[in-house]
Amino acid sequence: MEKRIFAAVLISIGFLWLWAAVAPKLFPDLMKKPVPAQVETTSTTATTSTQPAPVTASTTTTAPVVETPAAAPTVAVIAATKQTITTIQSPNFVAKFSNRGAELVSFQLTHYKAKPSDKNDQANVELVKEREPNRTDYPFAIEATDANFMHRANAALYAVREFDEKGAHVVEYRWSDGTHAVTKTFRFTDEYLFNFAVSVTPPLPYRVAIGPGIRTLGPDEKDNQFIVTGNGVVQRDDSLKSINREKADTLSIFPSVQYVGIQDNYFLSVLRPEKSAGAIIRAIDVPAAEKKEKRRELYAAINAAPDGNVSGAAFFGPKEAKVVDRYGFEKTLQLGVFGIIARFFLAALVWLNTFTKNYGWAIIVLTLIIKLVLYPLQHKWLIGMKKMQKLQPKQEAIKAKYKKARTDPEQKQKMNMEMMKLYQQEGINPAGGCLPFVLQIPILWGFYGLLSHAIELRGAPFIFWIHDLSMKDPYYITPLLMTVTMFVQQAITPSTADPAQKKMFLIMPLVMGWIFKEFPTGVVLYWLMQNLLTIVQQLLMNKFTDPAAAPAEVLKRT
Repeated sequence: MEKRIFAAVLISIGFLWLWAAVAPKLFPDLMKKPVPAQVETTSTTATTSTQPAPVTASTTTTAPVVETPAAAPTVAVIAATKQTITTIQSPNFVAKFSNRGAELVSFQLTHYKAKPSDKNDQANVELVKEREPNRTDYPFAIEATDANFMHRANAALYAVREFDEKGAHVVEYRWSDGTHAVTKTFRFTDEYLFNFAVSVTPPLPYRVAIGPGIRTLGPDEKDNQFIVTGNGVVQRDDSLKSINREKADTLSIFPSVQYVGIQDNYFLSVLRPEKSAGAIIRAIDVPAAEKKEKRRELYAAINAAPDGNVSGAAFFGPKEAKVVDRYGFEKTLQLGVFGIIARFFLAALVWLNTFTKNYGWAIIVLTLIIKLVLYPLQHKWLIGMKKMQKLQPKQEAIKAKYKKARTDPEQKQKMNMEMMKLYQQEGINPAGGCLPFVLQIPILWGFYGLLSHAIELRGAPFIFWIHDLSMKDPYYITPLLMTVTMFVQQAITPSTADPAQKKMFLIMPLVMGWIFKEFPTGVVLYWLMQNLLTIVQQLLMNKFTDPAAAPAEVLKRT
């Protein structure tokens, strides 16, 4: 019996010796020792800045995948003793993370200004909304059902470790109070998209959130009724849903999403999950600083998987066409009902701007091109109107013949048949005049969607007092000129309307001018140029066109 025990001990020692010699070669990853976190030891009230290594350019269009941090087998106390700010500098943005809660406290876009129309203010757009002091709900904060854990995790000072790995700069935050351990890892390249991973052990229900809102508007944008900020956005099964901030439910739950976030006309903040258990959009009501009523704000969050891990990619950036197309967020560029037309105009304006070096002149050139394309239809309509004007005495004779047409359906039908016969004899299509105006509607609304949502034209100046084509004319000069040109156009355009109808038509320029005074200046500029070109066209036709001439001769003369 003692010999067997002695033999078993010898075999065990031999096995352990063999394992120590062979295991490091067979399982190198398992045998690595964890790198201890670099913990600051100075006062908790101090604030320092750390400058990471330059971000290396990425060869892919999406940020690299971050592996979810592995949970430690035992929970040891890990914490820093002072607050530090880690700054990530990229060609497109400057991001600042605080080790207090391991949260994103600032995200500035280097290519976009907060007040593009103010040349004296060169502050960059800040996509992390301003907060009251002592709040710890910055992007990537933890929301948990355990309120005590949530408060500790978001207020704690995390140990920070930075390193470069596979062409990316990695920032790792670790904290533990002896009961729970939290690890947050962020991986950056020179792309807008960056990756994140969060691990909580032992696992408990929680989510990682961004918000509230997306940015703080400047005074000029607050007064613009076309700037809508802080709305929720979620894409599921390639279908995008926009959630109005003011009408949002207190909690909207989504079992699975392609991405979820918050947007406004020009900017977007979203989370794209890789490992998660669904997503939510949560609404809260906060007191408005300048008003008595409350303002509704939205958070977007990704739920952690049952094992306590959540990971994915984050995007904080502009809704520039080439950028959102690059990362798969193209549906967030909502240019209105006629979005396809607006997209075409946007591409055309960007191309024309390479020659004009001014988006205002690019709009004028594009308007001229549109006018040339629609010229045959508008020319035919103007010819038809002159013929209709010449036929007016005959029309009045027919109306006089059927005086009871307004009250007698039979007489009205006979009058209409005689009118149609007259039109056929003269070769006139009374409905043909509607087509040019029908075509103008999608073009106008395409320009409206373009100018109020395309960030390419945000802050684009024209001349003199026009410093931003995406904002309204501050002195209402262009709407006034547009109204005047509409009156002139009415005065020189042939009309078959009776005097009472003509008086009613005189109201239309005033109504249009009142509506357009709040429109982006670029839209007003387009309509103003359309009016001017139509006036020139009409004057030439009035001078050189004979209504009785054949179409070929008319075209030759004009």
